[in-house]
Order: sequence, then C-alpha cells, then structure tokens
Amino acid sequence: MSSYLTEIQYPARFHREHAPLWLGSVLTALGVKAPEGRLSYGEIGCGPGFGLLALAAANPDISFHGWDLNPEHIARARDVAARASLGNIRFDVADIARLSPHPVDVLLCHGLHSWVGANTRAAIAAFAGRSVKPGGVFLLHYMTLPGGAAFQAFHALFAALPPGSERIATGLNRLKALQESGAGFFALHPHAAGTLESLTREDPAYVAHDYLTPEFHPLAVADVIAAMGAEGLEHVGSATPIENIDALSLPAQAQDLIAQEPDLPLRETLKDFARNQALRLDLYMKTPQRLAAGDHLDALRRQTFSALPGAPSSGGLTFSTRIGAVEGPQEIFSPLLNRLASGPATVAELEQFVPQPGLLNQAMQMLLWSGIAHPTRPTGDTAPARRFNRLMMSFSLQGGQVPALVAPSLGSALPPVGPQEALNRFCLL
Repeated sequence: MSSYLTEIQYPARFHREHAPLWLGSVLTALGVKAPEGRLSYGEIGCGPGFGLLALAAANPDISFHGWDLNPEHIARARDVAARASLGNIRFDVADIARLSPHPVDVLLCHGLHSWVGANTRAAIAAFAGRSVKPGGVFLLHYMTLPGGAAFQAFHALFAALPPGSERIATGLNRLKALQESGAGFFALHPHAAGTLESLTREDPAYVAHDYLTPEFHPLAVADVIAAMGAEGLEHVGSATPIENIDALSLPAQAQDLIAQEPDLPLRETLKDFARNQALRLDLYMKTPQRLAAGDHLDALRRQTFSALPGAPSSGGLTFSTRIGAVEGPQEIFSPLLNRLASGPATVAELEQFVPQPGLLNQAMQMLLWSGIAHPTRPTGDTAPARRFNRLMMSFSLQGGQVPALVAPSLGSALPPVGPQEALNRFCLL
C-alpha cells in the first residue's frame, strides 16, 4: 500500500457512528437484526487507535483488533492500551493486501478507502468479505460522487505546490485567497467554501492525510455496492441516521422519483445526486436478517435512550440538513425532550408521550443524529473507562489532543465540551 501517507502521523479522532449502541440503534431502525452478544470488532487503518481504544474502554465485554500500516501509529496505540490497562484490545502492523481473514462481528474502515489505489480497495473488500461473520456489519467511509468531485480540485492544488513543511498552510492560504477574490470555482461550488473554512480549523496532519496523498478518489456508490456484493456483503443503509429517512434528507420534489426506482445501486446514486453527497458511511452486512413487523416493533421498543449533555428540555427543533433547514414539530419533540430531561426512557415508554407514535422511530433517529439523545444501557465494569479517562485528562494537562472522553453508559465517548456537570456524570469524572 505504497500510497498510504506514513511520514505524517494521523491525529487522534473519535467517530460516534462506530459505537456498538449507535450501530445497533441504526440497524434496528432500518428493520435489520443487529449483531449482539459478546461481539468482536476490527478496524482497517486504525491510525493511532484513539477511537478503538475509547470503544474498548467503554465496552470491556467486546474484543477489539486494530490494523495499520504505520508502525508509529501502532506503537502509540499499544502504549495507550498498556497505560490504561485495556486487556480487550490488540494492535498489529499490517498491510491489508497481505492480511489473513479475522472473523469479526463489526468491521470498520474510516478515512482510507478513497485515499488508496484500486488494488488496495479490492483488498479491503476481499478482507471484509472473508472476515465479517454472518449477521455482521462492515462500516465503510469514503468520498462519493457528485459532491466529492469538487474536492479533486483542492487535491490538485496541493499536489502542484512544491514540497516543504509549509505546504498545508500555503495551500489553504491560496485557496482562501481564491475564494475571497471571487474565483469561479467557488461560485460554481458554493459548498466548497464551507469545507475550506472547516479545513482552516483542522489539525494540519488531518489535512495532510486528506490532500497530500497521491491517491484521491471520489467513488460512485453503485461501483462500491457492486464491489462489496461480489464479496458477499449487502448494502443495508447508512450509519448516518438522517440519510435513512428520505422524507427528511431528500428534496421533496425528488422523493417520488427516487422511491419508484427498484434498482438499489441506481436508487442510491439518485440519492447522492439529490443531496450532492460528498461522503458516505455505508453499512454492509453478511446475510442480513430482516425483522418481521412484530419483531421490528419489539426491538424498537426495547431500546433505551438518554438525553446528552446540553440537550434542550422542551420545544420544537430545527435540524440543519444537506437540503436545508428541517423543522421538528414542537408537538412531537417537546414531550420527548421533556421526558428525557428527567432521565433515560425506553421507546415503549416514550410512545405514551407523542401524539403520533408511528413517527417515533424517525424522531428518535433524528435526536440521535443531532446529538441530542443516545441509546444507553446499564453500566457494568466501569474501571477501564475510569482509567482511560484519567489517562486522557493527564494527556490534556500536558497539552495533548483529547477528542473525547469515554461514557460507559453509552458504550461510546463524548467530546470534552458542554455542561460540565452532565459531562462529569456520563464520563465518571
């Protein structure tokens, strides 16, 4: 995998969509049986391992295995695992093209697939097909068309700059100057200005891994679905909840056109055009089990949700989506927010608080996506989470980057921002 950028270490990142309760909730909402029991997780291209380490600390009953080509990444990850005494995780230096299958219930690949060549993408698909257990899930993140095509221009500009330590700053400054001068590219692609603004606030190492790699490939979703299908993996939806709700993520005028298309790859392609999609978080499963109507309803009702730090306690909501602002009616959301403000509640209980229970599945997925609520569970062994969080707090005091703290009741992690009292409660600080 010679195109992989190894001379610059990838910064620590946590992706909430990787957490088992998140994935379980999304799959349940889709009417698909989620992996359960004593799960095993794997991650291809785990970087320095922060996300997988946080999940291991939050979920001591799950085993985790991370692979990365960069020995420095793996050394960092192993060091943190040892210092936090996490016994349910291991890391190995590995090239995906030479890696033997490892049976797992959940396989992750984030920030890699569009930044490697065709042979490596084929190796990723083959590894996933051989490793994901029946009923298991493969989460695949990649750039897609048409929205991702605009950023090939960003990549080309960075590639044209002379090598040097200031290449990222120089490239961002040039792009900003072009935007401010009224360059036609930004007039034609107005969403690129927002991406540029976010890149200027990013860790330069993150920008380097996105834009200094020789490989940079926005991919057609139909091609990815075909490649995964050839390995026995079926597309079931998105790990981004709103993208599974067409009524809230597609322009109204396009919804009927798209709903009438029977071919899945073409239907997903039409959705990408309707949203001008640039990034995807696809979920692929090995022999997914579709839930019968009664089983689906039972699975939904068994879920328990908790309000997250900073969640409103009443009122309507406005969701900022790719197709514009979407209003969440007060009569639906205010009773839910009010009940969750007093503590966790099952979906079965929340049915009593909404005038249209048939909309509750969508409403809870919107609260999940917007960071207002999250699935929760009784906490078991919290010692690993406490050790990990203490270690992260010490890193932070020394000036280290800590993107999240473990919240064991969520089986996930939260950014160290927001109301301190609520954060302390979730993260056991």
